[in-house]
Amino acid sequence: MSETDCVISNHAEFHALWAQVLAGKGLLTQYAERMPLTDLLLNPPRSCVLDMRFFSTMPEPLSLMNLAKATCLLLAFGELSVDAELAWLAVGVKACCTPDLPLARLQVIVDVTSRDGIWVSTGALPFLLKGLQHYTASHSVNDTHKNLKQLTPQERKIANLVAQGQSNKLIARELNISDRTVKTHLSTIFSKLNISDRVHLALFMSRQF
Repeated sequence: MSETDCVISNHAEFHALWAQVLAGKGLLTQYAERMPLTDLLLNPPRSCVLDMRFFSTMPEPLSLMNLAKATCLLLAFGELSVDAELAWLAVGVKACCTPDLPLARLQVIVDVTSRDGIWVSTGALPFLLKGLQHYTASHSVNDTHKNLKQLTPQERKIANLVAQGQSNKLIARELNISDRTVKTHLSTIFSKLNISDRVHLALFMSRQF
């Protein structure tokens, strides 16, 4: 895998936006023509932002599964339904971006996905949690309560807010603490509960009810 990020789009404004998003992250290669999938798989970039407006007919998610396995793949859509977002995430895509997302949110998405996380929209998160619950029904409520006793009151508040889909910024504002403090608390929560990310934390918290 190369140490280059790539952006693929035939829209100049798209390239300009993502150049700002990825500024300072390292080498950036921009393509104005859609590269053959085989070329990307032969030398996969560190990350790839693909403008899905390139396609006259929207491809099936499975057609990009191998690329999603080979690189951190972010897809950008003109519009996207919740069902479509979940289908793309299911094949390994790290994030699905839409035009309503501001620069600051796109930078957060890059930060999350660069650390092997996934970004899920607020609209899709409840449906994703519902699907995950189906596979974790074997965990007992008693075990959940027992594990939650490891958390301090402040950590419990933060965990509950994450379960409600709140961002770090909104949690910080509600609890009158800094974003950095929220991140520190989340790292401690993940460690105490043996959980890898906020999606699994939200699922874990939902089992207490």
